Amino acid sequence: MPKRVLVISAQMGAGHDGAARELCRRLEKRGHQTRMVDFLDASPRMGRFLKNAYELQLSKAPWTYELLYRIWTWSGVLTPPLVFLLSIFFERGLRRWAQQYDADVIVTTYPFASVVLGRARLKRRNRLQIPVSTFLTDFAVHPLWVHRGVDAHICVHPRAAQAVYNLTGEFATAPGPLVSKNFLITEESRIQARKRLGIPLDATAVLIVAGSWGVGELEETFDIVSESREFLPVAVCGQNRELAERLRGRKNGIVLEWTEEMAGYMRACDVVVQNAGGLTCMEAFASGLPVVSYKPIPGHGRQNVFEMTAAGVTRWSRGPESLRQAIRDAKANGQELTSQARKLFAGDAADDVERLIYGELPSRISRTAKPASRRFAGAIAALAMLFVSVNLFSNIATSDGLNVAPVSFSAGRIAYLAVLVRPQNISDPTVGSALAQDNVAAIVTGKTAVAAPRLVSALANSGVAIINGGWDSSSDLHLITPDNAAAHSMQLLEKATNEKINIYAPQMVVNSVDLAWATINHQTIIRPTAISPHQDPARLSLKPGQVYEVDSTSLTAQQLLAEVSRLKAAFAAANLNISPIWSLR
Repeated sequence: MPKRVLVISAQMGAGHDGAARELCRRLEKRGHQTRMVDFLDASPRMGRFLKNAYELQLSKAPWTYELLYRIWTWSGVLTPPLVFLLSIFFERGLRRWAQQYDADVIVTTYPFASVVLGRARLKRRNRLQIPVSTFLTDFAVHPLWVHRGVDAHICVHPRAAQAVYNLTGEFATAPGPLVSKNFLITEESRIQARKRLGIPLDATAVLIVAGSWGVGELEETFDIVSESREFLPVAVCGQNRELAERLRGRKNGIVLEWTEEMAGYMRACDVVVQNAGGLTCMEAFASGLPVVSYKPIPGHGRQNVFEMTAAGVTRWSRGPESLRQAIRDAKANGQELTSQARKLFAGDAADDVERLIYGELPSRISRTAKPASRRFAGAIAALAMLFVSVNLFSNIATSDGLNVAPVSFSAGRIAYLAVLVRPQNISDPTVGSALAQDNVAAIVTGKTAVAAPRLVSALANSGVAIINGGWDSSSDLHLITPDNAAAHSMQLLEKATNEKINIYAPQMVVNSVDLAWATINHQTIIRPTAISPHQDPARLSLKPGQVYEVDSTSLTAQQLLAEVSRLKAAFAAANLNISPIWSLR
């Protein structure tokens, strides 16, 4: 009898969605009904925040992602508090979907969905009655992907299944990756694929991949592969259009953005060089293409490569010449790698899901209670580490231009310009009138407001938009702020200007206290793109909708006015108008 299966994925790269779609296809082929949903949509605002922060971590602050990944790997006491917070935001939406679809089974391919649903399955009150299974798309198994409440964990390799048992005390299966049949079965030969895709028949084609977001050291890898002249690099940049444009400028090799022809390129190429161990890696295993790993991305990417190397399905190169030699070896003698990789496909994850559908629940292992003293100590440690992690996450979320509060950027040819001022260069009354006339805002810190309240007042009276610049600090990570920087400086500015200050452009790292304050007070947090004084206008890449900031604290009043005039010309050359900053509120 056909059953209804709710499949929960997330658009955090293409790997989770790719596995979820393939599982849906296989289950539907067996007569079942499926519905695929995105975990992030269960709480849209928090979902956007998680996605933006994650993408920004990998592209701009990878060390923070590595740190947070290791923190949760090392300390099991940290997992329950975070799972509790995730459940607050997402559990209601997941339950609503399951009820609306009348699901018989829930399967997830995304870690956070696994732990939220696992917790819901163990509740004493309002327990989730629907069986839950999770498919772990990676070799690396993280504590935030597994949960004792999940009825069945399905893995891609026995090493991952062993890791699940070590973390939960529950047995897991390892039928292998969920990969489209296009990579497993084909009638197109290698020569035919090369002719169709324009790859020379005599070239050693190296397929360089970095996931759907194109993050990591792909540019460096491309240069290393192309420098030797013995390889033809074929780089797939995914959704990273800027990276693709930079690589095309080298006029060497083949550069692609997002492509639906991955199966064809894998048939046409000799070796894959990858950095994450995600879906593309599994597709290469299915295609019989040897895989070399180089410069893995932090966190799960590095752990994936470690586990795959231990399993004998990839070779991990740690330097330029080592990478080139690994490519030569993989082309000449890659059969050992590919034969080990083929063994991954030992079964079908759809079989495991069907067993759960028809009530074949795995046996459970009774939990051993911990002493009260250990539980108390663990709770204290969890709270402390959670506080540190939340502040790191706040730092990530507001760095490199991400606007935390909702900002509606105009689709027109406008941008925003602000200058960080000091008392010495706003003492000249001509500065205020010039800034107001040109729609240039002034970022004023709390210390400037204390030192020169009358000058700040005069600046505001001239019609200049005042932005809260926070409180100057030499600390990059102010974890404890009894006198919150954002709130204190805002109060000083509002007293000096007799105006409501609604935009906050911190000059230091934002912590969780700042974020909470901004949310409560309906503030818009912006992280402008910095422009150095006297920077060559030809090197500026000005874009519509962006906020730009010039630090004028080292400039005199006349130098400040000259800098604003020069930037006006640069904006005009880019066909951009400077818009009043208040339109961001």
